[in-house]
Amino acid sequence: MTRTLIADFEAGRPVEGVFAVLAKQRRMNKNGDPYLVIELSDSSGRIEGRVWDNADHFDRAVQPGDHVVVVGKPNMYREKLQLDIRRIARAGDSDAADIPESFIPAARRELADLTGELDFLCADIEEPQLAALVTAVWFGPNRDLLVRSPATASDHHAYLGGLVEHTVSVATIAMAAVERHERINRDLVLAAALVHDIGRARELTITTHVGVDEAGALQGHLVLGHEMLIEACVELTTRGLPDPRQCDWWPQLVHAMQQHHSTTDRIRTREGVVLATANALDVRLAGRD
Repeated sequence: MTRTLIADFEAGRPVEGVFAVLAKQRRMNKNGDPYLVIELSDSSGRIEGRVWDNADHFDRAVQPGDHVVVVGKPNMYREKLQLDIRRIARAGDSDAADIPESFIPAARRELADLTGELDFLCADIEEPQLAALVTAVWFGPNRDLLVRSPATASDHHAYLGGLVEHTVSVATIAMAAVERHERINRDLVLAAALVHDIGRARELTITTHVGVDEAGALQGHLVLGHEMLIEACVELTTRGLPDPRQCDWWPQLVHAMQQHHSTTDRIRTREGVVLATANALDVRLAGRD
């Protein structure tokens, strides 16, 4: 099948392709007849579609999370592109190859370049035990999961590699602030920036779309990230290395990580304020891309 990406849709030009179903609603038109509103996505973007005929049949046949073969025609409605869906059915395995890469956007920059920057920042921590902890996190058994993960399900950096991109950005912004203030512990800020969102890798699920699993919904990325830090500490001790939890900086690292979404008046350390501010700035700027 020749696939047409959502980003290439043109009004009036018929399309056929494989997409992920993000959401579905059953509505009624002015005559009381049912129709479906279906949000579709692929690696290039999202679009809202309408199924006007046989709505009851397709309502049973297609569910959020499915990957589907769609035939339709885009049109302009209220200055926005919308897809008039003529046919829609669950895709076969051959049609849905390369999940999730076929359906979830990826970072604009090459992931290899982003991970190279991340690895450079990890190596820039001078305090030995802080460096060992961050290395254990990013170069341990969770590396593939972390590198692949989005930063959020639908907010900022909600694409494959988004966590690495966000982490590099926050660390870079934080380091610029540290250069202007000598009383701030540079290594602690850098380490906190590099681990502040690692829990996202366990909070989020990646299938045909980015979602949040039960553990993620109940515990959240802050709790899950703290668990990952503890696991890295245990891994270091099993190798005969010092336990980072016994270091003076451990409570400050955990505090900065746990409070990076807080307002600055609730944060008790300068390092935590730098992290929270850098994180908020990157989130705001990413939302304007």
